[in-house]
Amino acid sequence: MKIAVDAMGGDAPVNNIDGAIKALNETEIEILLVGEPRELEKLLHDKDYNKDKLSVIPSEGAILDTEQPAMAVKRKPNASINVCSGLVKKGIANGFISSGNSGATFASSAGILGMFEGLSKPCVGGPIFGFSPETLILDLGLNVDPTPKQLIDFAALGISQSKILYNIENPTVGLLSNGSESNKGNKLVKESFELFEKSSLNFFGNVEGHDIATGKVNVIVCDGFTGNIILKAIEGIGHVINQYIQENITDNKHEKIINSISKNTNIMREFGGGPVIGVNGIAIVAHGASSPTAVYNGIKTISWLSKKDYINQLKKELEEVRGSVNNE
Repeated sequence: MKIAVDAMGGDAPVNNIDGAIKALNETEIEILLVGEPRELEKLLHDKDYNKDKLSVIPSEGAILDTEQPAMAVKRKPNASINVCSGLVKKGIANGFISSGNSGATFASSAGILGMFEGLSKPCVGGPIFGFSPETLILDLGLNVDPTPKQLIDFAALGISQSKILYNIENPTVGLLSNGSESNKGNKLVKESFELFEKSSLNFFGNVEGHDIATGKVNVIVCDGFTGNIILKAIEGIGHVINQYIQENITDNKHEKIINSISKNTNIMREFGGGPVIGVNGIAIVAHGASSPTAVYNGIKTISWLSKKDYINQLKKELEEVRGSVNNE
């Protein structure tokens, strides 16, 4: 199994390399390290790794966080993220991970891999709070201004993903709002509520922020602006609580609890990132500050999803869900 790693993305390219090298210990994994050859040669020079399982794939530069993603993807066809998408498109790689410009990962994967039939936009999402492990949230940052119809698509994608990952027969769906009443929410939520209520989705209604922690529904739908803030708020609160406990409890018997809090409030680190959902290939969006362990975990997630035939399963489930929604 060959997995592409955008070595040029993120705050520290060396973390991508160290994570990729760690993944070489997995028997079935080979790494395609994508980046500028000269820079990668310098970073790899002192590393100890199995050279038979790692190949350097040349690219020209990277798309910076300061660049407008869609324009940069078109303007830089040989940038590392585009090369990664191309490797998956050609069937050379089973999937790729990038901790670079998340918008560019979205634009590149959608443009090069193509989207599922009938979708106007893909999204990114998954579990973000380990204490409610069967709760998915979509979107987590790619679509900051979606339409109500796109939120319906996100719900269908979430339901399909929930069925595949957790074997839940009829996942429940909720709209994230500032109150559980049907008349609460901004314009997007109110208009979406009407569509969701008329659909055949197993729609619970509006859910609030505190419902994320209780697992009230299986799929929570929101715009990417809100979802990304929630994701980072949970991670930040988890980090502060973890730090507080470490500073105030020195007894080793509490170490497991401390580690558990860290893991359950930083799920993206445990999975390495979240997949772009709705494109014809596995593309993992990782944090810009991803550690080597996070990159390694992301590579393992790609391997796991590939073994589950994730894309074909997702298409099949999505077709059934969207068919039932559109027939209403």
